[in-house]
Amino acid sequence: MAAQPPEELRFVNPYLQRARELHTHDPVIAYYCQFYAVKLALGKDARSPAAEEFLIQLVEDLEGRKAALAHEPAFQDDAAGRAHLERFALRIFGGADDEDRAGRATKTTALNFLAASIFIELVRVFGDLPPALEEKLRYAKWKAREITLALKEGRTPTPGTGEEMSPAPAVVVIPPVEPAPTPAATIASAAPSPPAAAAHPAAPSPTNLFPTVPVPPARHRHPARAYDWDDEDFSDLDDADVDDTEVDPEVVQVAEKHARYALSSLQFEDVTSALENLQKAIDVLRPYARS
Repeated sequence: MAAQPPEELRFVNPYLQRARELHTHDPVIAYYCQFYAVKLALGKDARSPAAEEFLIQLVEDLEGRKAALAHEPAFQDDAAGRAHLERFALRIFGGADDEDRAGRATKTTALNFLAASIFIELVRVFGDLPPALEEKLRYAKWKAREITLALKEGRTPTPGTGEEMSPAPAVVVIPPVEPAPTPAATIASAAPSPPAAAAHPAAPSPTNLFPTVPVPPARHRHPARAYDWDDEDFSDLDDADVDDTEVDPEVVQVAEKHARYALSSLQFEDVTSALENLQKAIDVLRPYARS
C-alpha cells in the first residue's frame, strides 16, 4: 500500500488504516476500504505534486488488489459485495453495542464503534444507505464520541438502552400559572442547529469523525472481531475534535421531550419523575457541553 498520505489527504487515513488491518483477515473488506479512500481523495481535488503521487500509488496498488480478488465470491457482483460489507459492519457494530449496553465500555469499545461507522460508510460504494444502516452509522459515531468524552472526564460511560432517541409520545403539558424555564429546557432551546448537510459529502474532514445524531439501533447479538489496536489507532479518537460540535436538532428534540416530561411531573408534584427527566435531558446534552 502507498505510504502515509500528505497533509491535505490525511482525512482518508481511517479507511487506509482499516485496509492495512484487514489485508490478511478479509482482503475484500480491505479492498473496499482502500477503494473508498481513493474515491474520497479524488473528490477532494487535491492538486499538489505530493497528493498526485500518493493517489497514483494508491490506484496502482488498488488495481493489483482487484486482480488478486477476481476469484472471491464476494467480489463477483455488487449484491454479493454489498451483503459482505453489511454483514461485516453489523458484526463489529453488534459487538461494540453489546459491550456498551452491558456497562463494560472502554476506549476500545469507542474504537470499535468508530470502526463500525467506517465499515458502514463503505456500503455507500454501492449506493445510498438504507434507513436502518443510516441510523446505525449515526449511532456508532455518536457512541464513539460519547464514550470518549466520558473517559476523558473520568466518568463511567452511560450504557446504551435503546431509548436514547425513542419517538416521543404525545404529552399534554398543563402550563404552570407562572411559567418559568427549567435549566434543561433552557439549554435545549438555546442549542444551535447545524446547517443541512449534503446527503453524501464528497470528502469528510478529520473533525467529522464523530457526527452528533444518537439514534437507537436495532438489537444485534453478534461477536465483534477482536482488533489488536496500537497507539496509532488510538489517535483516531485522541485527535478528534470533540468540543467544537454543534448540537443536532434531533438531540435538541429529545432534550426538550424530557424537559416537557419534567414540567408535567411538577404539575402533579411528582418531584422524583421531574428530577429523573431533567437528568435525562442533561445526559443527552452532556457530550456537547463546551468546557
